[in-house]
Amino acid sequence: MSMKPRPSTLTAVAAVAAAALFLTGCSATEVGSQDVPASDRPTAALNTDIQAMLPERIMESGVITVGTEAYYPPYESFADDDATIIGLDPDLLHAVGDVLGVEIKLENMAFDGLLPALDAKRLDIVSAALTINADRVEKYDFVTYFNTPQGITVPADNPKGITTRDDLCGLNVAVLDASHQLSLLEAMNDDLCSDNQMTVTAFTSDADALQQLQSGRADASLSQYPVAAYSAANFGNGNIFTAISDPSFGPSLLGEVFRKDDTQLRDAVQAAINDLIDSGVYEEVLDANDLAVGAITQAEINEIP
Repeated sequence: MSMKPRPSTLTAVAAVAAAALFLTGCSATEVGSQDVPASDRPTAALNTDIQAMLPERIMESGVITVGTEAYYPPYESFADDDATIIGLDPDLLHAVGDVLGVEIKLENMAFDGLLPALDAKRLDIVSAALTINADRVEKYDFVTYFNTPQGITVPADNPKGITTRDDLCGLNVAVLDASHQLSLLEAMNDDLCSDNQMTVTAFTSDADALQQLQSGRADASLSQYPVAAYSAANFGNGNIFTAISDPSFGPSLLGEVFRKDDTQLRDAVQAAINDLIDSGVYEEVLDANDLAVGAITQAEINEIP
Protein backbone atom coordinates (compact mmCIF):
# COMPACT_ATOMS: atom_id res chain seq x y z
CA MET A 1 0.00 0.00 0.00
CA SER A 2 1.16 3.51 -0.77
CA MET A 3 2.04 5.33 2.42
CA LYS A 4 3.98 8.59 2.69
CA PRO A 5 6.51 8.85 5.54
CA ARG A 6 4.96 9.84 8.83
CA PRO A 7 6.39 12.84 10.65
CA SER A 8 8.48 12.12 13.73
CA THR A 9 6.92 12.78 17.14
CA LEU A 10 9.05 15.87 17.78
CA THR A 11 8.36 17.32 14.35
CA ALA A 12 4.66 16.61 14.67
CA VAL A 13 4.40 18.23 18.09
CA ALA A 14 5.75 21.42 16.56
CA ALA A 15 3.33 20.98 13.68
CA VAL A 16 0.43 20.85 16.13
CA ALA A 17 1.14 24.40 17.23
CA ALA A 18 1.61 25.60 13.66
CA ALA A 19 -1.58 23.95 12.51
CA ALA A 20 -3.56 25.43 15.39
CA LEU A 21 -2.36 28.88 14.37
CA PHE A 22 -3.03 28.20 10.70
CA LEU A 23 -6.59 27.00 11.25
CA THR A 24 -7.83 29.19 14.05
CA GLY A 25 -5.65 32.29 14.19
CA CYS A 26 -5.16 31.71 17.93
CA SER A 27 -1.95 31.20 19.82
CA ALA A 28 -1.00 27.60 20.53
CA THR A 29 -0.13 26.15 23.91
CA GLU A 30 3.00 24.18 24.68
CA VAL A 31 2.68 20.53 25.61
CA GLY A 32 2.29 20.29 29.36
CA SER A 33 0.06 19.67 32.36
CA GLN A 34 -3.18 21.58 32.86
CA ASP A 35 -5.72 21.63 35.68
CA VAL A 36 -9.31 22.38 34.77
CA PRO A 37 -11.48 24.38 37.20
CA ALA A 38 -14.79 22.94 38.32
CA SER A 39 -16.77 25.93 37.01
CA ASP A 40 -18.79 25.88 33.80
CA ARG A 41 -19.24 22.13 33.70
CA PRO A 42 -21.84 19.69 35.08
CA THR A 43 -20.90 18.45 38.54
CA ALA A 44 -21.82 15.27 40.40
CA ALA A 45 -22.16 14.08 43.98
CA LEU A 46 -19.56 12.00 45.82
CA ASN A 47 -20.39 8.29 46.06
CA THR A 48 -18.39 6.84 48.96
CA ASP A 49 -19.20 3.24 48.01
CA ILE A 50 -17.65 3.74 44.58
CA GLN A 51 -14.79 5.77 46.06
CA ALA A 52 -13.91 2.74 48.21
CA MET A 53 -13.26 0.75 45.02
CA LEU A 54 -10.22 2.87 44.16
CA PRO A 55 -6.73 1.37 44.40
CA GLU A 56 -4.68 2.36 47.43
CA ARG A 57 -2.28 4.56 45.46
CA ILE A 58 -5.16 6.75 44.25
CA MET A 59 -6.76 6.89 47.69
CA GLU A 60 -3.46 8.08 49.15
CA SER A 61 -2.64 10.67 46.47
CA GLY A 62 -6.19 11.85 45.84
CA VAL A 63 -5.24 12.36 42.18
CA ILE A 64 -5.91 10.51 38.93
CA THR A 65 -3.49 11.54 36.17
CA VAL A 66 -5.07 11.39 32.73
CA GLY A 67 -3.30 11.72 29.39
CA THR A 68 -4.99 13.41 26.46
CA GLU A 69 -4.20 15.19 23.19
CA ALA A 70 -5.94 18.55 23.35
CA TYR A 71 -6.26 19.27 19.64
CA TYR A 72 -9.31 17.12 18.89
CA PRO A 73 -12.46 19.20 19.45
CA PRO A 74 -15.21 18.66 20.46
CA TYR A 75 -13.68 15.89 22.58
CA GLU A 76 -10.77 17.92 23.94
CA SER A 77 -9.21 21.26 23.07
CA PHE A 78 -7.73 24.35 24.69
CA ALA A 79 -10.08 27.12 25.77
CA ASP A 80 -9.54 30.74 24.82
CA ASP A 81 -7.08 31.12 27.70
CA ASP A 82 -4.75 28.65 25.92
CA ALA A 83 -4.42 26.78 29.20
CA THR A 84 -7.69 25.13 30.22
CA ILE A 85 -8.54 21.86 28.45
CA ILE A 86 -12.24 21.69 27.64
CA GLY A 87 -14.60 19.35 25.82
CA LEU A 88 -16.53 16.15 26.31
CA ASP A 89 -13.67 14.05 27.69
CA PRO A 90 -12.48 16.59 30.33
CA ASP A 91 -16.05 17.36 31.42
CA LEU A 92 -16.88 13.68 31.82
CA LEU A 93 -13.61 12.94 33.63
CA HIS A 94 -14.10 15.77 36.11
CA ALA A 95 -17.61 14.48 36.82
CA VAL A 96 -16.04 11.04 37.39
CA GLY A 97 -13.63 12.76 39.78
CA ASP A 98 -16.61 14.25 41.64
CA VAL A 99 -18.11 10.79 42.12
CA LEU A 100 -14.77 9.35 43.26
CA GLY A 101 -13.80 12.34 45.40
CA VAL A 102 -10.44 12.81 43.66
CA GLU A 103 -8.71 15.45 41.55
CA ILE A 104 -8.41 14.81 37.83
CA LYS A 105 -5.06 16.05 36.50
CA LEU A 106 -4.88 16.31 32.72
CA GLU A 107 -1.58 15.85 30.87
CA ASN A 108 -1.54 17.07 27.26
CA MET A 109 0.85 15.27 24.92
CA ALA A 110 1.19 14.04 21.35
CA PHE A 111 -1.41 11.39 20.49
CA ASP A 112 1.11 8.72 19.58
CA GLY A 113 2.82 9.17 22.95
CA LEU A 114 -0.26 8.55 25.07
CA LEU A 115 -0.26 4.76 25.24
CA PRO A 116 3.53 4.52 25.75
CA ALA A 117 3.13 6.97 28.67
CA LEU A 118 0.39 4.75 30.09
CA ASP A 119 2.66 1.72 29.72
CA ALA A 120 5.41 3.58 31.59
CA LYS A 121 2.97 4.39 34.43
CA ARG A 122 3.34 8.12 33.90
CA LEU A 123 -0.43 8.13 33.46
CA ASP A 124 -3.28 6.35 35.22
CA ILE A 125 -5.74 6.68 32.34
CA VAL A 126 -5.69 7.74 28.70
CA SER A 127 -8.76 9.67 27.53
CA ALA A 128 -8.51 10.92 23.96
CA ALA A 129 -11.57 9.67 22.07
CA LEU A 130 -9.85 6.30 21.51
CA THR A 131 -11.88 3.77 19.57
CA ILE A 132 -12.16 0.31 21.09
CA ASN A 133 -10.97 -2.37 18.68
CA ALA A 134 -9.68 -5.92 18.97
CA ASP A 135 -6.01 -5.02 18.53
CA ARG A 136 -6.12 -2.45 21.34
CA VAL A 137 -8.09 -4.71 23.69
CA GLU A 138 -5.32 -7.29 23.44
CA LYS A 139 -3.03 -4.91 25.35
CA TYR A 140 -5.33 -2.50 27.23
CA ASP A 141 -8.66 -2.42 29.03
CA PHE A 142 -11.36 0.03 28.02
CA VAL A 143 -14.44 1.43 29.73
CA THR A 144 -16.99 2.63 27.18
CA TYR A 145 -18.42 6.15 27.36
CA PHE A 146 -19.49 7.26 23.85
CA ASN A 147 -20.64 5.89 20.49
CA THR A 148 -19.74 7.65 17.24
CA PRO A 149 -19.85 7.21 13.45
CA GLN A 150 -16.91 8.11 11.22
CA GLY A 151 -16.70 11.33 9.22
CA ILE A 152 -14.93 12.44 6.05
CA THR A 153 -13.78 16.07 5.96
CA VAL A 154 -13.38 17.68 2.54
CA PRO A 155 -12.90 21.25 1.27
CA ALA A 156 -16.08 23.30 1.49
CA ASP A 157 -16.79 23.05 -2.26
CA ASN A 158 -15.96 19.31 -2.30
CA PRO A 159 -14.09 19.48 -5.64
CA LYS A 160 -13.63 15.69 -5.81
CA GLY A 161 -17.35 15.04 -5.33
CA ILE A 162 -16.81 12.74 -2.35
CA THR A 163 -20.00 11.31 -0.88
CA THR A 164 -18.96 7.90 0.52
CA ARG A 165 -15.77 6.07 1.46
CA ASP A 166 -15.74 4.45 -2.01
CA ASP A 167 -14.88 7.85 -3.47
CA LEU A 168 -11.63 7.99 -1.46
CA CYS A 169 -9.90 5.36 -3.59
CA GLY A 170 -7.04 6.90 -5.56
CA LEU A 171 -7.05 10.13 -3.56
CA ASN A 172 -4.67 11.72 -1.06
CA VAL A 173 -6.10 11.25 2.44
CA ALA A 174 -4.77 12.76 5.67
CA VAL A 175 -5.40 11.12 9.03
CA LEU A 176 -4.34 11.11 12.67
CA ASP A 177 -1.41 8.77 13.30
CA ALA A 178 -1.94 5.71 15.52
CA SER A 179 -5.70 6.19 15.18
CA HIS A 180 -8.52 3.77 14.46
CA GLN A 181 -9.20 5.81 11.33
CA LEU A 182 -5.69 5.06 10.06
CA SER A 183 -6.37 1.34 10.44
CA LEU A 184 -9.66 1.76 8.53
CA LEU A 185 -7.84 3.43 5.64
CA GLU A 186 -5.14 0.77 5.60
CA ALA A 187 -7.83 -1.93 5.47
CA MET A 188 -9.51 -0.09 2.58
CA ASN A 189 -6.23 -0.06 0.63
CA ASP A 190 -5.98 -3.81 1.14
CA ASP A 191 -9.56 -4.45 0.00
CA LEU A 192 -11.93 -1.83 -1.40
CA CYS A 193 -9.15 0.29 -2.94
CA SER A 194 -6.69 -2.47 -3.78
CA ASP A 195 -6.83 -1.63 -7.51
CA ASN A 196 -6.70 2.13 -6.96
CA GLN A 197 -5.04 2.75 -3.63
CA MET A 198 -5.19 5.92 -1.62
CA THR A 199 -2.04 7.79 -0.67
CA VAL A 200 -2.45 7.99 3.09
CA THR A 201 -0.46 10.48 5.15
CA ALA A 202 -0.61 10.11 8.94
CA PHE A 203 0.07 12.98 11.34
CA THR A 204 0.42 13.25 15.11
CA SER A 205 -2.32 15.91 15.18
CA ASP A 206 -5.75 16.07 13.59
CA ALA A 207 -5.14 19.82 13.24
CA ASP A 208 -2.09 19.07 11.10
CA ALA A 209 -4.15 16.69 8.94
CA LEU A 210 -6.69 19.47 8.42
CA GLN A 211 -3.88 21.85 7.47
CA GLN A 212 -2.94 19.44 4.68
CA LEU A 213 -6.54 19.48 3.50
CA GLN A 214 -6.87 23.25 3.61
CA SER A 215 -3.60 23.77 1.73
CA GLY A 216 -4.61 21.34 -1.02
CA ARG A 217 -2.00 18.72 -0.21
CA ALA A 218 -4.77 16.29 0.75
CA ASP A 219 -8.15 15.66 -0.86
CA ALA A 220 -9.88 14.47 2.30
CA SER A 221 -9.33 13.66 5.96
CA LEU A 222 -10.90 10.84 7.97
CA SER A 223 -11.84 11.28 11.63
CA GLN A 224 -14.76 10.65 13.95
CA TYR A 225 -17.85 12.42 12.65
CA PRO A 226 -18.23 14.81 15.63
CA VAL A 227 -14.69 16.03 14.93
CA ALA A 228 -15.40 16.44 11.21
CA ALA A 229 -18.66 18.28 11.96
CA TYR A 230 -16.93 20.56 14.48
CA SER A 231 -14.23 21.47 11.98
CA ALA A 232 -16.78 22.17 9.26
CA ALA A 233 -18.89 24.36 11.54
CA ASN A 234 -16.13 26.32 13.28
CA PHE A 235 -13.08 26.86 11.08
CA GLY A 236 -13.26 29.95 8.86
CA ASN A 237 -16.81 30.69 10.01
CA GLY A 238 -17.90 27.42 8.45
CA ASN A 239 -16.53 28.27 5.02
CA ILE A 240 -13.44 26.04 4.86
CA PHE A 241 -14.60 22.43 5.29
CA THR A 242 -17.60 20.18 4.68
CA ALA A 243 -18.27 17.10 6.83
CA ILE A 244 -19.68 13.86 5.42
CA SER A 245 -21.02 11.05 7.62
CA ASP A 246 -20.70 7.62 6.04
CA PRO A 247 -22.47 4.83 7.95
CA SER A 248 -20.66 2.18 5.89
CA PHE A 249 -17.64 2.60 8.17
CA GLY A 250 -19.80 1.39 11.05
CA PRO A 251 -20.12 2.89 14.55
CA SER A 252 -17.22 3.08 16.99
CA LEU A 253 -17.37 2.84 20.75
CA LEU A 254 -14.94 5.12 22.56
CA GLY A 255 -13.35 4.15 25.85
CA GLU A 256 -11.24 5.36 28.73
CA VAL A 257 -8.01 3.34 28.56
CA PHE A 258 -6.32 1.44 31.42
CA ARG A 259 -3.36 -0.88 31.88
CA LYS A 260 -4.42 -4.52 32.06
CA ASP A 261 -3.10 -4.80 35.62
CA ASP A 262 -5.06 -1.75 36.87
CA THR A 263 -8.41 -3.47 37.30
CA GLN A 264 -9.38 -1.67 40.51
CA LEU A 265 -9.14 1.75 38.89
CA ARG A 266 -10.87 0.45 35.76
CA ASP A 267 -13.79 -0.93 37.77
CA ALA A 268 -14.09 2.23 39.88
CA VAL A 269 -14.25 4.44 36.78
CA GLN A 270 -16.80 2.12 35.17
CA ALA A 271 -18.96 2.34 38.30
CA ALA A 272 -18.55 6.12 38.38
CA ILE A 273 -19.65 6.54 34.75
CA ASN A 274 -22.67 4.32 35.37
CA ASP A 275 -23.46 6.43 38.44
CA LEU A 276 -23.35 9.52 36.19
CA ILE A 277 -25.66 7.82 33.69
CA ASP A 278 -28.14 6.92 36.47
CA SER A 279 -28.04 10.40 38.01
CA GLY A 280 -28.51 12.23 34.70
CA VAL A 281 -25.16 14.05 34.94
CA TYR A 282 -23.82 12.04 31.99
CA GLU A 283 -26.65 13.38 29.84
CA GLU A 284 -25.89 16.91 31.08
CA VAL A 285 -22.23 16.51 30.05
CA LEU A 286 -23.20 15.36 26.55
CA ASP A 287 -25.77 18.13 26.18
CA ALA A 288 -23.23 20.74 27.30
CA ASN A 289 -20.98 19.62 24.45
CA ASP A 290 -23.79 19.17 21.86
CA LEU A 291 -23.02 15.44 21.66
CA ALA A 292 -26.21 13.81 22.93
CA VAL A 293 -26.35 11.79 19.70
CA GLY A 294 -23.52 9.55 20.97
CA ALA A 295 -25.00 8.62 24.34
CA ILE A 296 -24.66 5.09 25.67
CA THR A 297 -26.97 3.52 28.25
CA GLN A 298 -24.35 1.52 30.17
CA ALA A 299 -20.58 1.72 30.56
CA GLU A 300 -19.06 -1.65 29.70
CA ILE A 301 -15.58 -3.14 29.77
CA ASN A 302 -13.89 -3.97 26.42
CA GLU A 303 -17.12 -3.88 24.40
CA ILE A 304 -16.49 -3.98 20.64
CA PRO A 305 -19.40 -3.21 18.26
